Parts: sequence; C-alpha cells; structure tokens
Amino acid sequence: MSEQALGVVLKTTPLRESDLLITLYTDTHGRISAVARGARRSQRRFAGALSLLVLAKFELGRKPRGELWSLESADIVREWTRLATDVIAVAHASYVAELVSSLLPAEAPDPDVLELVVAAWDSLADHGPSPAALRAVELRLLDISGHRPAIDQCAICGATDLDTGAVFDGARGGAICRRCAAMSRGAGVRVFEATTRAYLGAVLAAGTPSEAQVVDGQFSATDRLAARDVVLAMVRGLVGKPLRSLEYIAKLGAAQRGTDAP
Repeated sequence: MSEQALGVVLKTTPLRESDLLITLYTDTHGRISAVARGARRSQRRFAGALSLLVLAKFELGRKPRGELWSLESADIVREWTRLATDVIAVAHASYVAELVSSLLPAEAPDPDVLELVVAAWDSLADHGPSPAALRAVELRLLDISGHRPAIDQCAICGATDLDTGAVFDGARGGAICRRCAAMSRGAGVRVFEATTRAYLGAVLAAGTPSEAQVVDGQFSATDRLAARDVVLAMVRGLVGKPLRSLEYIAKLGAAQRGTDAP
C-alpha cells in the first residue's frame, strides 16, 4: 500500500544499472532511504523532483518489516533550481541537506525540519549566500537533535562570567568558563571571545535564516569566522566524519578572496 509524503531529497546514490537510492527528509517519516527503480533510465515518473532545491510530493511504499522504502513517483511542489547557476548558493544548499542527513536520526520526524530547509532555500533565493544564515540553520538543527550549544553560560557549572578565559568546547556542550576550562582539551576547543558570543546570540535572536542575514553586516569578518569555527567544530565532532559540502565551500572561499566560507 502506498502513501504520499511531502519532502526534499538530501542525497542520491546510483544503485545497480538503472536504480537510485534516495535519502529523503519527509514530513511524516523524517529521514528515510528509498529505492527509485528505473530512475536512471527514465525521469517521467519523477518529473525532475529527484534533485536538490526541490520540494516535492513523493508516493512511497514499504513492505512489512522492510527497511527500505520504494519511491514510486514524485511531483514538484516548489523549486529553487534557478540557483543552479550560483555555485556558492548550491554549495550552501548542499551543506544544509548534508547537515540534515548527518545530524538527525532516521525515521524521527520533526515538523520544524522541513520548514527550516525551505526557509534556508528561500533565504538563498531572496538574499544570496550568507554565513549568518548558515549559522542559524546549524544552531537550529543542533537544537532539534538535542545538542543546542550553551552560548551565554558555562555548559558545565552554569556560570555567566565568560569574559575572561572562556573557551568553546563542543564535546562538553558549548561555552566553558575559565574555572571549568582546565578539562577542555583537543583540536575542537576554541577561545570564545565576547564578540563571538554576541554574534551567535544575534543569530539566535534573529530566528529564521533570512532574518539572520542582517547580522553579518553588524560584525567584522573576524567575528564571523570565529563564530563559524566554533560551531563547525561542534558539528564535526557530532557527525564524526568529514562533510563533503564543507570541503567544497572551503575551496570556493579560497578561490574568492574576501568571501566568508561558509
């Protein structure tokens, strides 16, 4: 028996001669894996819906006790594919998809996730790529996954005096005060300056990725890069593997001097 679900494609992988293994995030089942049989030979059943930057209605089936879903057809509901000519925008969109795929557990739907992905792609379409927009997505996904970092108080003792000697240690929950910092060691630990905390606090207060974009203009490039480094250190620690989209964004940033990456 088949059912319909609203969702986005996070990843596609060739499977056998003509099939695709699709990682989706859907409103009803969260992150799932589905086989689209014959998708590499014919696109008629899927009408361009098996692409990044597309929100679609998917017809899904699943055998009793089966692990994989079957993707029977798909119809586009909304699309942002005009961004395909902007390599930085596509890289940011790919990073959002990879974050969802890497941070969230399988088949644990959250109503905010699909809305967040759509908001991120709307932000890219309306305002272009933005470091603050990505920080807004990262922080919200960390929150949804149960790993929201402490920003304004020590994750260990709750102290709010972070002006001297504070560090950011993602493995211990975020901000760590000077008294608790002795136990924070490792490559992922960063000095946590007051301006970095202020930047991340402003991103959190802004809410949506589009609203967060104004934060970029209120802080220096140094502050933006420091905020990027602490959040990405936490993301990498949780994911436990390199994120290909991040590596690509870094290459793009290196090729374009003066551009924050990501």
